[in-house]
Amino acid sequence: MRAGRTPVLVTSVMMGAVLLATSLSLAQAPSTPRKGGVVRIGNLGEPPTLDAHWTTATLTEVLANHLYEGLYALDDGYRPIPMLAESMPAVSADGLTYTIKLRSGIKFHNSKEMTSDDVVASLNRWGEQSQNGRALYAVLSEVRAPDRLTVELKLKQRSAAVLVLLASPNNFAAVYPKEIADKFKPEEKATEFVGTGPFKLAEWRPDQYIRMVRFDEYKSRSEKPNGYGGGKTVYVDEIRWISVPDVATRVAQIETGELDFADDLNIDAFDRLKASTMARPIVAKPYYWLVAVLNKKEGLMTNQKLRQAWQAALDIEPIMKTVAGGRSEFYRMDSALAFVENAPWHVKLSGLPWNEHNKEKAKRLMQEAGYKGEPVRFLTTQEYKWMYDFALLTKQQLEDVGFNIDLQVVDWATLVKRRNNSKEYEAFTTGTGNIFEPTAYTLLSCTWPGWTCDEDLQRLVGDMAKETDYKKRYAIWEQIHRVWYEKVPSIRYGDLHGLRAASKKLRGLNEATERPRFSNVWLDR
Repeated sequence: MRAGRTPVLVTSVMMGAVLLATSLSLAQAPSTPRKGGVVRIGNLGEPPTLDAHWTTATLTEVLANHLYEGLYALDDGYRPIPMLAESMPAVSADGLTYTIKLRSGIKFHNSKEMTSDDVVASLNRWGEQSQNGRALYAVLSEVRAPDRLTVELKLKQRSAAVLVLLASPNNFAAVYPKEIADKFKPEEKATEFVGTGPFKLAEWRPDQYIRMVRFDEYKSRSEKPNGYGGGKTVYVDEIRWISVPDVATRVAQIETGELDFADDLNIDAFDRLKASTMARPIVAKPYYWLVAVLNKKEGLMTNQKLRQAWQAALDIEPIMKTVAGGRSEFYRMDSALAFVENAPWHVKLSGLPWNEHNKEKAKRLMQEAGYKGEPVRFLTTQEYKWMYDFALLTKQQLEDVGFNIDLQVVDWATLVKRRNNSKEYEAFTTGTGNIFEPTAYTLLSCTWPGWTCDEDLQRLVGDMAKETDYKKRYAIWEQIHRVWYEKVPSIRYGDLHGLRAASKKLRGLNEATERPRFSNVWLDR
């Protein structure tokens, strides 16, 4: 090597190292939020409605929470925090009067300013239609508007559940303009969708897409984002919810960059997504516990022994393992009705008749029930692949002990419609999210599909609703578990963790929430 060359080579190597380090640091550095762009989200199908009061369907919940807001929301610890309310309510000394001050200057998407009249009309409609609403209104004597920015709730009895019922995100207490809340009766779906949320509806082309655009008059809270609440900043111009019923297509489109987010993906796509240059996988915990809801209003499943036979026959772990694509990190075996382990209502009880896989017991109960091989109509859908998978495996296990299962596969919107008609089925598949207030739990409701009108369960739910001491409420909740497994209103399977995927350019997404939200996200280009 000639003299004078070494310094040049050393300098080149050093410069290369500096450039590489700079490049890596830029790649790893958090990007700065920027405005603009369209977030394209792959939906598994068409929502039955965007009326948040009308249904518990998860797809409606996810979409509606971008259009509407309630008085309260849940933070990242599942605790109620103010949203449209200015602050937490003032509660009278006897615990029977809640005075809620509203934030001023809140605009609906039609530019009308929100007042207490809108809130009262919305709560009254929600109180007749929603399971959470009915649970709250069972203990309410009056909801009134003392002035244009104050709402007053007067209770018949003390309740520990008022705020969590107002804050729960599913089938939630969305605030509509009074004229819309009054126009559409609780039993009918609203067809006008005007809220106070960070996005407003721009276009709905059924079975194609739903466009929501930034609401420029949205008034965010000043706090930091927190769970489903806190500040909401809209960076993107538009969210486009695209109907992609085929799960393989959703996976392919997130891989190619045609979508920026996709939910309810096949778990067996996890490794592919990990290797993708365009997308990243997201393991959703919590997600659902799987449930077969049994029709107790009329038909075969009004027979308790036949319901017990279904429960006794199941070998749940192979079902969950198959549904989870053979991956143990995507399912959990648990008998509790509230499935988030660190949540206040998770219960650990031994000796419950769960996951018995006892064929002889099942056959004996079927004989005692007088079952003669009549077809059991079991509704499911392929739009949620995990629903179809656990229904198919359940069919096999039940037929192995002598059931005659008529598995009827329909689209999700049809299933949601048919499950309201007690003449059309014996059972249907669904998944339930975390329970924020047990007394409002749909699967314990006499009015929700499945119709759990059992006197013992209803008495315990009533006792729990009246009790305000947490330890005493928890003891009643344990009793509800024991009666549930005796009466078998529905079949509790295991806990399924979900697979989602997001584009690597989608930033700011809170991946810890049970359901996704797209305020505070931006596209990094």
